[in-house]
Amino acid sequence: MRNLKMKYQSDKKYNTIVFYAITVIAVSMLMVIAIFKFPAISAGVVKIMTILAPVFWGMGIAFLLNPLVNVIEKVTRKYFMSKPHPNLLRGISVALAALFFVAVLCGLLYIVIPAFADSIADISSNVTNLYNRLYDWSERFLSDNPRLESVVNEKIDNFTSNLNSLFDRFQPMVSDIISGAWSFIGVLFDFGLGFIVSIYILISKETLQAQFKKLFVATFKRTTCDKVFKVMSMSCKTFGNFLTGKLIDSLLIGILCFYGCWILKIPYYVLVAVMVGITNIIPYFGPFFGAIPSVILILLVEPGKALPFIIFIFVLQQFDGHILAPKLIGRDNPVPTFWMLVALFVFGGLFKVVGLLLAVPACMVIYDLIKENTQNKLRKKNLPTETEEYYKDIAEIYKPKEKQPLLTEAELESIIIPSADDVNEVDIDD
Repeated sequence: MRNLKMKYQSDKKYNTIVFYAITVIAVSMLMVIAIFKFPAISAGVVKIMTILAPVFWGMGIAFLLNPLVNVIEKVTRKYFMSKPHPNLLRGISVALAALFFVAVLCGLLYIVIPAFADSIADISSNVTNLYNRLYDWSERFLSDNPRLESVVNEKIDNFTSNLNSLFDRFQPMVSDIISGAWSFIGVLFDFGLGFIVSIYILISKETLQAQFKKLFVATFKRTTCDKVFKVMSMSCKTFGNFLTGKLIDSLLIGILCFYGCWILKIPYYVLVAVMVGITNIIPYFGPFFGAIPSVILILLVEPGKALPFIIFIFVLQQFDGHILAPKLIGRDNPVPTFWMLVALFVFGGLFKVVGLLLAVPACMVIYDLIKENTQNKLRKKNLPTETEEYYKDIAEIYKPKEKQPLLTEAELESIIIPSADDVNEVDIDD
């Protein structure tokens, strides 16, 4: 019996090998299943995401409104309630933040949608005038080149005939338009439910955070918890500052564009301001996405206004890039533009518009984590952490630092060390 026990104990060294072998086999089987059942798995994931859409909307709205709730709580506690009840203070703050959010959203929709619809209707009614302008432009600038003028006129005629045939193909598109309308209604419904969810999240945010932390601490080791909570804290701060600042920045740019285009009498100034304001949310490429279609529209309707509009947009974007945006989204350690562009390409290719919006804050978090990890490793190797040091040749970087020469006996004797009485002496005259 003793021999059997010793034999069983000696076999324990193989348990780890067996465990890893079973793990590798299980992971491999799951990967094979995922590859061959990818359509079914992706459809299931999409269905789950659709079901949880109100929760995601609620988390996003709560994330954006949380800074406003914190500001209202501080102001209320400082000026109106010196010792308020915590639940009462939270309820008042959340209610005021929600009312402000609804008021801003409804106000923008009330102002923008009618003017936006009028601009679209005006463009549709002026299609015939647009064709006449195109023909006039062709005759005016291409009269010296009849062959090129005939080619351009042919293209204009083809475009006109295609537009006329569009009405014949309109009937089959009705079902798609209706389905799209129903999809938009579904998005609005999810948004409304998400707004309700956001209120509950804001009211009990400390409790939800504590429950998540409790579950995580109970499941993982201390070192894992420290790393995860550090990354989450950094991510929440970075994403919150960026998204909140970017939304405020885009709103202000849209308002400035509206009044600037109105003063310059730019045609369809409401439509142009909406495009510039919305696309400004996308970093770096957003101004181009909004300005280029606007310039094309102005050129087709009133070409003389195109140059003033380009100059105005250039000045507006310079003001935004160098003054307004740094104040709202500034940070002490800016990420190099190259890595920002790489992040935009990667996230935009993977997640489309949402990826373009989240690429910059994600890049900030990843950049800070990699930078901190790199500096820690360099310090352990007694190597410089400043980037400027790495402009040198690699041999100079690894070259040991020269030690300071030892002081001679004469130099040591020449050093005057003050006594305690000299250090503590106080000038009576002072």
